[in-house]
Formats: sequence, structure tokens, C-alpha cells
Amino acid sequence: MKERIFAESKAMGARFIRVDVELHAIFEDRESPNWGALDEVLELSRRHRLPVLGILLSPPGWLSLDDAEEFGRLAGEVAAHAGDTIARWEILNEPDGAWAFDGTPEQYAHMLRAAYDAIGQRAPAAKVVMGGVMTPQDPAWVERVFATPGADATRAFHIANLHLRGRAVIVPRQLAAWRDLLARHGFTGPVWVTEHGYPGDRAYQSDPLFHGGEPAQAAYLTESVLALAEAGAGEVFVTLRDNLDGMFASEGVVALGHGPLYGARRKPAFAAVRRLVDRWGELTAARAEHRSHEASMSRALEQAAGADLNVRAQRALASRARVRLARLRARLRGARLPAARARLAPKVARATVGLRQRREGVGWARASAFDYKVRAALHGERAAELARFVASG
Repeated sequence: MKERIFAESKAMGARFIRVDVELHAIFEDRESPNWGALDEVLELSRRHRLPVLGILLSPPGWLSLDDAEEFGRLAGEVAAHAGDTIARWEILNEPDGAWAFDGTPEQYAHMLRAAYDAIGQRAPAAKVVMGGVMTPQDPAWVERVFATPGADATRAFHIANLHLRGRAVIVPRQLAAWRDLLARHGFTGPVWVTEHGYPGDRAYQSDPLFHGGEPAQAAYLTESVLALAEAGAGEVFVTLRDNLDGMFASEGVVALGHGPLYGARRKPAFAAVRRLVDRWGELTAARAEHRSHEASMSRALEQAAGADLNVRAQRALASRARVRLARLRARLRGARLPAARARLAPKVARATVGLRQRREGVGWARASAFDYKVRAALHGERAAELARFVASG
């Protein structure tokens, strides 16, 4: 099964594969580490040329959560054993979730600091990744981590990390808010989304814009991964395989069968992710052009709305000029005395010119409004064309 997972990840075009490295399995006997399972992962990583993001989790039962230094020592020993094959280490998984970590934010802060220091000593080239935060929309937990005295936690990782699921229009906003929070605490380095996915089972598809089974899952990932990249995600890890139950039972881009071969059924989402990999530059350029045309369309519509107001204003002025001219002409027709006619004739001539100018003003205003509307329509057509290309090619 491990072989199949690595092979499918590589076929999908992944830049990394995220793998649990359970400390209790290695250090159950604290005097004689068991490196067998980790060595298997290292061999698979080398053979498939697929770098691993190792998640250091599940400390051995004999290790107290208060003994951060010993946790750090074990982390450093694992990183040293892995050498250059695993150069990125995530410190626990979803440590803000009670299901995953029994400790407090303060205990996690000290464990993170100890792991960062020890890995830096034993494997200087390795990068430390903060544990993927399960609930980034609630910053209270991470605020406590960063505020822990003596840990200096914001300087105890190279890469920030969070998990994002939900409506495609919301997840990039959550990422942007998370990056703002990190920046307020002085961290401006890379931010990774190490868990992201969307179910293929329509019963669990909660985004109203993406509801229609496995094709909707593929469309969602195309949209969301590009949107997360726009929002500043350095890497986005997409769920590879169906697992567990509920929404996770169909969240993978492949469905793995049972042994001995663990055959894989690749869903439409697999092809969608592979297309993102193969055509990333082209798609991101099209996305940027799409955004530009949308912005230009919005500006043109605003200008058209202003021009329409000007049309109404010019029409009102022309109407008043027409009424004034009609009155002057009526007075001229009714004038008996030559002197009165002499006074009124120039006024009628000026009012005639004025009405002509007002009508020209109406014409120019209408032409301007029409031009802005044409521009908006052209930008809208191009934006729609680019959106269709990004969504499906």
C-alpha cells in the first residue's frame, strides 16, 4: 500500500508527500531505536524521487509532555537519521485539536522550540514546519502558543502551516487572515496548506457552487488550489486517497482497492490536479489575465453608470433649453414693435445655438455611455472565456 501511495502521488505530479513518522514506534525501547519503518519510507522517497514532509507525532508513552527537551532530542535524532532524504519536518499534526494532542498551547510552544533547536543542531539543512492548525478561523490557540514565555515560538519554525477545507470562495480569505495574523507576530516566511480536499460524494459536498459528485470535486480543486496560490500559499497538499468515513471517505483523488496490489481508481479530480501541475504557468497567467479583465469590466461598468447619469443630466438641460427657445420664439412671433423684435431676435438665435449644443451634449454623453458598455461587455466576454479555460481547458 505504501508503494501504491508513493506511485500515485508521483503520477499525480506531487512535489511532496506528507507521511506520519510516529516516534513511539521508533523509540518504544528508548535504548534501541527501531528504524525499520522509517527506513522503508526513506527508500520509497529515494526510489520515486518524491521528497517527504515528515510529521513527527505520537511521542512514546514513557515521555512526559512536560519534558520538551527530551522530545526535541528525539526529533533531532530522527532528523539526523533521515539525513538529506527528509529535509522538512512538521512538529505534530493538528496540535490545536484535542483528538491529536493532549497538551496545552504552552506545552506545544516549548516542544516546538526544543524540536527546532535540536533539528537545527543535528540536521542543519532541514526546515521545521509548524504543526498544521486544524481551526485557523479561531486564532485563540495559536495566540497562546506565540505568547508562551521562554519559547519564542514565532521564531521556532521556518514554514507556517494550516489545514483548510470548506467553500472555495472562503478558504483563500481564511489563508489571507492567517498570513495577516502571522505577520502581526513577526513571521513573514512561507505558509503551507498541508491538508486540503473536497469530497466526491455529493452527500457531503457543502459548497453550493460545486455540487454534482466527482466532476464537481475536480472543478472545486481546480478553483480552490489556484485561489489558495493567489492568496499566498507556498504549497497546497491535496488529499490523495479516500480514507476514514464521512466526508473523508470520498475526499481522495484516487480510491485504493485492497491487497495484494492495492489497485487505484483515479477520479476526475486526479486528472484536474495533474493538469494544474502540467500547466501551472499557463493557468496562473490566464487567471491573472482573467482578474485583470474582471477589474477592467468593473471600472467600465462604473464609468457607464456615471455616463448614464450624465445622459440624464444632459437631457434635462436640453429639455430646459428647448422650453426656453419655444418661449422666446412665441414672444418673437407675438412682438408688434420693431424694437421688441430687434431685442428678441438675437436671444432666439443664441437660444437656438444653445439648444443645438445641449443636444450635442446628449449625443456625446450617450456615445460615451455606449462606449463604456461595449468595453465592459468585451472585458466580460474575455474574462468568461479565460474562466472557462481555467476551469476545464
